[in-house]
Amino acid sequence: MKRTFGIIPWICGAAVIVLGTLVLFSLLEKDNSIDVVVGTYGENIYVYSFDADTQEFLAKGKAHAENASYALSDGNGNIYAVSEVGNASGAYSFSSGNMTAEKRQTGADPCFVLLHRGLMMTADYSGGSVSVFPIKEDNSIGDISHQLAFVGEGPVTSRQESSHIHQLRVLPGDEDWILASDLGADMIRLLHLSEENELTYVEDILCPAGSGPRHMEFSKDGKMLYCIAELSGDVLVYSISNDASKNDIPFFTLVQTIQADEVNAGGSADIHLHPDGIHLYTSHRLDNDGISIFEIQSDGTLEKIGYARTARHPRNFMITPDGDYLMVACRDDRVIQVFQINEDGSLTLTPSVLTFDTDLPSSITLF
Repeated sequence: MKRTFGIIPWICGAAVIVLGTLVLFSLLEKDNSIDVVVGTYGENIYVYSFDADTQEFLAKGKAHAENASYALSDGNGNIYAVSEVGNASGAYSFSSGNMTAEKRQTGADPCFVLLHRGLMMTADYSGGSVSVFPIKEDNSIGDISHQLAFVGEGPVTSRQESSHIHQLRVLPGDEDWILASDLGADMIRLLHLSEENELTYVEDILCPAGSGPRHMEFSKDGKMLYCIAELSGDVLVYSISNDASKNDIPFFTLVQTIQADEVNAGGSADIHLHPDGIHLYTSHRLDNDGISIFEIQSDGTLEKIGYARTARHPRNFMITPDGDYLMVACRDDRVIQVFQINEDGSLTLTPSVLTFDTDLPSSITLF
């Protein structure tokens, strides 16, 4: 399948890129700054430091990685990324910016990375699969250990002709359970990770037909699941409980469906919870691009309280650990925008902007 972003078709194969502890990403220790990783559709992965006092970005380094659409750090200076690079699928290891490992196989078009219990897992969009790699002592990845492939489809034939795994999240409070959103099949796949790190499929969490579940977030107490549906533009709200009759397998009940995309553009993207546990944010593309703002009620359901316009195609975004800023990667305008998060949850655009000449920023995560 050709995955479409706006009106631009991206024909994607897949590769996974691991950047070891990088000399070029040497840290500048500043109490008032945070370091971020920017993945792009282009030629590079970037690391910047954001100074909260001056609201300025300082370039700290970059590494060549073609179409590295999602990248993140393990918190110890090692960067892991998926790279959409044509029809070839593989995994690569980099140390100090130099390729050191041979090509490794993965599913087609990986679009998300989960690091968990010494493993790197990828959500393979076109492959409809989850690929699992061991992380070795030198922080590079080994050969693929196993892969789960899924079959399914949905009523939106242009986007749901087969399974499309989009994100992986660990269930709060129980690291043995992993959720995999399947945009193509309108399901969230419930997976179990054994003590031996063997990943198995358990059952499906149903989503409304044609919704296209994309990214997920949890309430602060871990009792609610919030899923942004790309195609319908809704946030799907599930309560989480344990089913004692089924060996305490987590049980999910859909309790609310609330519109997030104000114009039904079919391009909802990302979702994140503010550190206060009260405010939830979602991003929306293709028309009326922006960020929806929600307030979580006492029963875990949502009330929409605002909307902030952004530059074109806000894909992935992050909230700084102190809760002061929201940074969003706006792909088609080649910018990272920075919003001040106000006490009431509303967003105020700051003058701070990070601009790219040719690369298209697609993700921003904490380094």
